[in-house]
Amino acid sequence: MADVEPLKVASGVHWVGVNDIETKLFEGLWEIPEGVSYNSYLVVGSEKTALIDSVLKRYEGEHLERIRHLADPSSIDYVIINHMEPDHTGAVPKILELSPEAQVVLTPAAVNILKHFYHVEPKAIVVKGDDVSVDLGGKTLRFISTPWLHWPETMCTYLVEEKVLFSCDAFGSFKRLPDCLIMEGDVEDVYEYMRNASKKYFAGVFSGQREWVLKALGKFEDLGVEPSVLAPSHGPLYDANSKEIMRLWASWSKPDYVKKVVVAFGSMYGMTAKFVYAVVEGVEEAGGEAVVFDLSENVPIDVLTEVLDAPGLMIGSSTYEHHIFPKVKQFLNLLELKKLTDRSVGVFGSFGWSGEATRRVAEQLAAMGFRLVGQPAAVLGSPVQEDLEKAKALAKTVAEAAFSERRL
Repeated sequence: MADVEPLKVASGVHWVGVNDIETKLFEGLWEIPEGVSYNSYLVVGSEKTALIDSVLKRYEGEHLERIRHLADPSSIDYVIINHMEPDHTGAVPKILELSPEAQVVLTPAAVNILKHFYHVEPKAIVVKGDDVSVDLGGKTLRFISTPWLHWPETMCTYLVEEKVLFSCDAFGSFKRLPDCLIMEGDVEDVYEYMRNASKKYFAGVFSGQREWVLKALGKFEDLGVEPSVLAPSHGPLYDANSKEIMRLWASWSKPDYVKKVVVAFGSMYGMTAKFVYAVVEGVEEAGGEAVVFDLSENVPIDVLTEVLDAPGLMIGSSTYEHHIFPKVKQFLNLLELKKLTDRSVGVFGSFGWSGEATRRVAEQLAAMGFRLVGQPAAVLGSPVQEDLEKAKALAKTVAEAAFSERRL
């Protein structure tokens, strides 16, 4: 049995979440070999008690044991739902069963989702706008509407007296928390969380809602919300670095580009892969860094993470039964889904008995909004030196266009 001691965040505020090292794919999509935490918080005032967010259903036993160290679950007065995804609400039906008089605090859009996810219709305080709050007795919870952060029903909760912002998925990160540690000052590799695990989490979960991240940050500023503690629902809690993690999320949302071209390719028998060295040379001659991914071996979230601040891409594809190589097609679909299309791009590839892939890749990229540079570098069979020189020249042109457009 895991250590079920709750962990102190601030006066009257404790972490009652769990670590998940069993789930292989977050959202059924993103590989999380280092796990993830589900952060839930119990806030105890002099008169009332509130639970802010919950955990995945499979961990409700451990979750409830942590709560019981502080309070009888039946004494919970408010269940705050910042976001309806099951990794934050899976244990809510059990909690409501144990505390049937508890009021659920949620946005209007969340009411319908709660009903259809769990077939419950509890007593509710429906948050419309940014002026709703509850008093726990010396502790005031204020609710801030933050739609599309990253679902339409999301909100954040702000503990006014202690200046703790419970931001749910926003500012979170992959990677489980070290045992019995939640605060950044106690986590030895906090910069690994901030700059790598959080960036990867942002790329997979939030990159399609970048404009809404910036809107939420603007709203916090307008409302005078300057958290002393930033408490997301995944990863460590930040105090000294609360402004820095918010700044990083803003930089990934704008984004702040660097002189880099992501080279992503799919090669059946190594012939398309032969272009890669020449493509890298072309990028480097333009003064940039080429970050290379074989889409048959590398996981998509790692590629998307590098794309965030890359103004240029080179996409390579073999032709597979008249079509784009499936791994490349999947990657293109993710780029479109996550709206990572405002970039310069070139295309290369090899084919056997038919050669439609590079043309189809170019057409899809152009339709998605990429700035297509030049003509695809395509060859029947294995490329010779002349083919490689063409690919090198194309990559250099793509990099120069990307860096010039972004004034890097």
